[in-house]
Amino acid sequence: MRDDYTHQTPAAVTGAVAGASAALPFLAVYAIIFIIHGTIKPVHPPDVTGSTGGELIAGIVAAVLFGLLSISLLWFLSGVRRWPLAILELGVAAASVDFIVDPTRGGATVAALVLVASVVSLVLMFVPSSWWWLERTPPKLLVRGSDALRRRLPARAGSPT
Repeated sequence: MRDDYTHQTPAAVTGAVAGASAALPFLAVYAIIFIIHGTIKPVHPPDVTGSTGGELIAGIVAAVLFGLLSISLLWFLSGVRRWPLAILELGVAAASVDFIVDPTRGGATVAALVLVASVVSLVLMFVPSSWWWLERTPPKLLVRGSDALRRRLPARAGSPT
């Protein structure tokens, strides 16, 4: 974690966080709906499972995923970790593909939008400026034109430039 916030967050990091946050409102709404359907106001037949208890479990899982995604977004934005967010975004992308393929699960349009946001987020998480933000060295494959990248990014404390 950094103590010096005198520099701007790279645009790739901001874009990755914006794209990854596309699933948050849906997780929050699903958590509330399924917890209510599993406890206060049961529906017949249940929406996503075969029982009222299953609805409650689905709501709790959505709430936990909401919390994990929120924490991983903050970790990436503050320059701590990228992998928890990348793994959760892969899960969001896989769920979106499932919603697109199976028309009985919901609207394909919103799922396609979330899928595009997840893919864009995943790509932006691994561009060279995101590696720099996490104080890691990017793989040589990504560093073509590294001199141009170094000129655009501010100097880091302890770096030779």
